[in-house]
Amino acid sequence: MIAANVSLPRTEGIEYIDVETAAQLEQAARQAFPETDVLLMAAAVADFRPAAPHESKITKTGREELVVELEPTTDVIAALAAERRPGQTVVGFAAEHGEGGAERARAKLERKGLDAIVLNDVSRPGIGFDSAENEVSIVTRAGTQDVPKALKVEVAGTIIEVVETLHAEEVKTS
Repeated sequence: MIAANVSLPRTEGIEYIDVETAAQLEQAARQAFPETDVLLMAAAVADFRPAAPHESKITKTGREELVVELEPTTDVIAALAAERRPGQTVVGFAAEHGEGGAERARAKLERKGLDAIVLNDVSRPGIGFDSAENEVSIVTRAGTQDVPKALKVEVAGTIIEVVETLHAEEVKTS
């Protein structure tokens, strides 16, 4: 479990790697990936970072404005998917908003070379963030499976079942 800036309860028997930056996430993921059968990546630490970070606090004194130039971070899941060995399964998550979310998720699946992408429609109230329940769609090359609204642990169980099936198929064909 590679995690950035989260305080999750720790479960015995699981190795945890704490990271703070996108660069640390990339390094930890690249190090662990060769020995990984299934990679599930929920989110990047950040899509952009300051192009020229300051070593200390930037003061407001004497400034009318501040322009910060950003540069993209590595798309870690896409990079790892491109480097995978036969038999590895790569699954991502997409937080989309409103109409067209499924099409954007499918495009992301293809662009990044993933086996599946779990789509969360973050525009819908009562699910996802700050809720005990969620409702997702699992997008694969073969189609889309809607997972109805349920407790997050139940939704997670369905996602794992789909991933296990995808992985078994991947192992069979490699």
